[in-house]
This record gives sequence, structure tokens and C-alpha cells, in this order.
Amino acid sequence: MEYTAQWALVVIRVVAGLVVAGHGAQKLFGAFEGPGLEKWTGNLEHMGFAMPRVVGVGQAFVELFGGLLFAIGLYTPVLAALLTMNMIVAIWKVHVKNGPWVTKGGYEYALVLAVVFAAIGLAGVLPISVDAVFGLAGDTTALYAGTFILAAVAVGFATLLGRPREEHRTAPR
Repeated sequence: MEYTAQWALVVIRVVAGLVVAGHGAQKLFGAFEGPGLEKWTGNLEHMGFAMPRVVGVGQAFVELFGGLLFAIGLYTPVLAALLTMNMIVAIWKVHVKNGPWVTKGGYEYALVLAVVFAAIGLAGVLPISVDAVFGLAGDTTALYAGTFILAAVAVGFATLLGRPREEHRTAPR
């Protein structure tokens, strides 16, 4: 890969990772005027997620710590898969009903992040990353693409297992 293209992908990786880490900090700690864990968990319960506390903590940790590690390029394919699936769940559960535009609560922002995470995850380890420092770089694109796909399937499967509970409504008398 050309040196300029590597740096472009590094910039995209760092910015996307830090932005999503900020979202995680909002959810976990209430940073940047975010909801904090209790409100976030309540939001998830309102959305109908089964085990909202588990899902809320999991999402917050994936976004905060996964975003930070993604930004520095550590375990890139696995974290890219987790972050991609996190965005897909956000699109599916929250934004798709509002259409594409973020000004109406739509999915455009989450979609762009999902594409960024997927593209970088499938690109393999960049020479400018902590992965490369640890010797995980090289001609291993197929291995990292496979790792990305396996991690995405695992998260997708876990998401399906944690599908929203059905509301039990009684018929009016």
C-alpha cells in the first residue's frame, strides 16, 4: 500500500475511534453531556432490549475502550467487527425507522461509521499501528479479513440472542 494511503487510513482510524470512544464515555460516565449509565440503561429498557443493563454496559465498554484501542490500531480486525456490529444494531434498533438523515434521527451517521469500521477491519493491519509494533502486520490480509468476519458473525449471533423481549399486552376488557 502506498505511504500516503496508509496515512489517510490512519487518520480515518484515529478520528473514528476517538469519536466513538467519546460516545462510549457519554454512555458510561455521562461525559460530554451524555446520559450516563443509569439513563442509558433506562433508554435501552424503553427500547425493549432484553437485559438492558448487560447490553448498556457492553455497548459503553465496546465504544469507549474499543474506540480507543481502534484509534491506536490494536486488535484492529476484532475491534472493527465489534464496532461495525454496534453501529448496525444502533441503525436497526434506533435509527432506521427515521429514514436516512441524522437531522430527523436517521441512520446516516451510524452508517458512515459502520462502513469506516468495516473497511478498516477488512483492510488488515496497517503498518502504522500498535498491531504492527507487536508484529501482527505483514501479508496477512486474508487472515485479518477472516478474523473480522468471524468476530462480526459472533457479535451478530449474540445480538440475535439478545433480541428485544416481546411486550405482553392484555386485550382491553
